[in-house]
Amino acid sequence: MNLNQQEYYIEQMIVSLRTRLLVMGASVEIAVDNMHKAVKELNVGTAQAVIENDDDIDDLENEIDESSLTLLAKSQPVAKDLRFVISCLRMVTDMERIGDEAAAICSQVILMDGADKNQVLGLLGRHLEAATTAFANAMNIVRDMDATKAREMNEHTDDDAVQSEVAVMDTLMRRLDKNSEDHIDPLLAMHLILMTHSLTRIWRRSANMVGHVCFACMGQSVKHANKKSK
Repeated sequence: MNLNQQEYYIEQMIVSLRTRLLVMGASVEIAVDNMHKAVKELNVGTAQAVIENDDDIDDLENEIDESSLTLLAKSQPVAKDLRFVISCLRMVTDMERIGDEAAAICSQVILMDGADKNQVLGLLGRHLEAATTAFANAMNIVRDMDATKAREMNEHTDDDAVQSEVAVMDTLMRRLDKNSEDHIDPLLAMHLILMTHSLTRIWRRSANMVGHVCFACMGQSVKHANKKSK
């Protein structure tokens, strides 16, 4: 294979890899959207569908991992192509974990069958909306490979996620007090605590995804840069 053929091969492999990455992202978007619906409606059927489809996301991750490693081994891409492949490997890990967290939340929805929907949304609604919005924004950035928006999102997302989780937990702890006027059942609180943690992980994994976009586009590790600035 001459140099021109090698460059063309790498280019085609990168295009294929990017397509698979976006297909996986779309699959995770469906899972997160359905998780969001399942929580808002406490819909057991929708929750069960998210859990059943999680294996498909795992299969996509394995396919992308295999393609990425094959490209690295056979073609030894350099510069921007190499950064994209490395970023792709990292992003699919985050996407797969986000799919897992969506399934974990749906497991709690099933266990909460019969709970008061308004009570659940009153406690979890803001955190749910913020986490799912963060993932939607991250996917838009991945599709566009927009380093500027990626950097802007990465700068504050992690702190916002933690602060939002703390607010939910503070409210739950207060309402667990038996003397509280709006006392909450401890079993329901346990389910909500687990869901809150999973939503935070979705939020923070979304920040990871846009950090990988920064690395792919600019060769900069935003995660390490943020640590130094703090």
